[in-house]
Amino acid sequence: MTDVIKRGRAAIAPVWEHRVLGPAVKVLLGYVLIVQGLLQYLFGKVPIVHAGRGAHIIPTEILLLGMVYGSLYALIGMGVILVYRANRIVNFAQAQLGSVPAVIALLLIAKRGVPWIVALPIAVIGGALLGGAVEVGLVRRFANAPRLILTVVTIGIGFLLLVLEVYAKQWVGGSLIDTVSLHFKTPFSGFEHPVGGFIFRGDHIAPVIVVTALVLALGAFFKYTDIGIAVRAAAENGERAGLLGIPVKRVSTIVWMLAAMMSAIGVFFTVPLTGLPLDGFVGPRLLLLGLAIAVIARMESLPTAFVAGLFIGIVDQSIVFTTNTAGLSDPAIFIVILAALLIQRGKLSRAYELGASSWQAVKEVRPIPAELRNTPEVKTGLSILGAAVLAIVIAVPFWLGDAYTSKVTLIVIYSIIAVSLVVLTGWAGQISLGQFAIAGVASATAGGLAANHQWDFFATMLVAALAGALVAVLIGLPALRIQGLFLAVTTLGFAFTVSSMLNREYFGWLVPKSGHLVARPVLWGAFDLGDSSDLGPLTIKADAKFYYVCLAFLLASLAMARSLRRNRSGRVLIGVRDNGRMAQAFGVNLARTRLAAFAVSGFMAGIAGGLLAYLTPAFADNAFPPERSIELFTLTVIGGIGSLPGAILGAVFAEGLPLLPGLRDIQQIRLLTTGLGVLLVLLFLPGGLAEGMYRVRDKFLRRVALKRNIHVPSLIADSLVEEQEHEAAEHAIAAAATTVEIADAIEAGDLTHVIACPQCGELVPIAEATEHEHFAVVGAPS
Repeated sequence: MTDVIKRGRAAIAPVWEHRVLGPAVKVLLGYVLIVQGLLQYLFGKVPIVHAGRGAHIIPTEILLLGMVYGSLYALIGMGVILVYRANRIVNFAQAQLGSVPAVIALLLIAKRGVPWIVALPIAVIGGALLGGAVEVGLVRRFANAPRLILTVVTIGIGFLLLVLEVYAKQWVGGSLIDTVSLHFKTPFSGFEHPVGGFIFRGDHIAPVIVVTALVLALGAFFKYTDIGIAVRAAAENGERAGLLGIPVKRVSTIVWMLAAMMSAIGVFFTVPLTGLPLDGFVGPRLLLLGLAIAVIARMESLPTAFVAGLFIGIVDQSIVFTTNTAGLSDPAIFIVILAALLIQRGKLSRAYELGASSWQAVKEVRPIPAELRNTPEVKTGLSILGAAVLAIVIAVPFWLGDAYTSKVTLIVIYSIIAVSLVVLTGWAGQISLGQFAIAGVASATAGGLAANHQWDFFATMLVAALAGALVAVLIGLPALRIQGLFLAVTTLGFAFTVSSMLNREYFGWLVPKSGHLVARPVLWGAFDLGDSSDLGPLTIKADAKFYYVCLAFLLASLAMARSLRRNRSGRVLIGVRDNGRMAQAFGVNLARTRLAAFAVSGFMAGIAGGLLAYLTPAFADNAFPPERSIELFTLTVIGGIGSLPGAILGAVFAEGLPLLPGLRDIQQIRLLTTGLGVLLVLLFLPGGLAEGMYRVRDKFLRRVALKRNIHVPSLIADSLVEEQEHEAAEHAIAAAATTVEIADAIEAGDLTHVIACPQCGELVPIAEATEHEHFAVVGAPS
């Protein structure tokens, strides 16, 4: 029997590993097992969705429709792969790069009557120009930054493009809200061909032809053209390609142009089939599908990405057909991503592992040197700073007023989530783009216990924190085999899953029932958080009292994180983040350490989720969108991913600026706190706002050390580096000026001209310059 199995494996191995036939066979097998097997069993046997079609066989037209959509999704995935191979980052703005020009072109068709044949070049050329402009104007400025920073830059670019899409709809589309439906007339609309119970139009057939031709053209471009070969060489090893004379920067620009162009084509052909969301965005879900396709293709093979796109499209449409709803499509994609990463983890090359791990490095924040902690200036400064912060946080509800107190409370809750991200990402090096989704699960748990079963406040908060820790550990299990950028993709898929499923339809037994509100509790039988309190001349509103309670939980989270960092556990986290193999050589259990980081981080996120349940008494099904998880990760990086004060700074910057008087009425202020703010802060302060804060602190400490004549090695080392760099620059300028002066004198034949040595200052005649110790004659005969 064993020999038969071995011979069977040997027979199918050539086909299984073939570049073209291999992906096709794997997709066919996956379709049979997942679509026709597992899905039919689950939805035919388990009454999860009562509106589903049970165990009916998925018809041919659904299979064909999935292939149509999948071919378009594949373009997004191929764009992700191109950028990853060129820059070793996951481009989270990939789908949005194509959405902006494609939406503009489609609105020109629907609202302005522009012919389709004219709008198509607008989308394609516009996508290419937008991709090139983004690479030259933004990405290139962060070329030498850590991969973490550059990845967050793409998130900021994505936010900017979302805003641009909104304005594009207003400028080109006019009053879209009054439009019942938009019709995108194409040259293929008149062709119809029924298959089963579905009528395929020319709009369904044309994309498959276009995408197939585009894939073939890309293959020929990369194989037979000089630019294509240069792109492949730069993707394999940028430094070696540069040494061989390949213009790596120009190649990177071409890659971004190609990637954006493919996304624009994908969106341009997808929207007429799915419709244009008037109150939403095209890009976010297309990004998830594109990431799934890129992961299946191991971030390297464009033909595999095309076949994987067909598979993803089939799974997507089969889920919709089987369940009669799109709510379970995102969870299915999340499972596909997880399975693909776990199966293919061992096949990733060393170069990909380095690209996924080296970007985790973040700047460590040094404490105040021990030599200066007890000086009067430092003690007085810390006392004044602490008193000012305390006065501000106490007075904020009274300063901004009752209308904004709940929003300030939301900043405090976001700060707790940011602290959890500092522990998980800044210290443990594990990337999570689903932290708000963890808080959402905890919020649903706490809200259900409080509204449905009237549990005590502290009991619900404890259960919410434990629920967050449990969910985080479950998400962290793949982190034992998946690291860096790929783990970020997994957690983003989890965020989409929670957004789709955390509602009364699927978790009615957990979340608050319809009509049940989460009432503010009465603490210790005396402190009513749901009613105002009169303290003589001062009246504390209910929202203000809950704000102070949330503030107490923030302080507890900070104390927990600070204690963790100061103990051995914190040092172990840093060691595992920087060099896991070396830490393992010293007896550190990598799996246990990473799971512990997820548990602590999830516990804090669970606390924030429990507070969210009491902040908004009515539970909303769409309260935890995946975009919010990305925003929270971004604001943490803006503040400083390795700093606890930076986490709070990021939350205050992103959510607090729009609340300030004079700024709250400016609609564009959100640009400063999201996309544009990310790019500006990271351009000048790669370590976030905390880096700027600690720069100011270190300057003050240097003055104190100089005044007190205290030798502080760390501060002196920093200042010496700056002085040496300044002196080197001045010396280079002086040497260049001296060289010009010597050349002018020799050309004029004046060898008696006296010059000053730029190093020692001695006056030396030109005729005697070769004998001076600080002058060297370049190219003199031996």
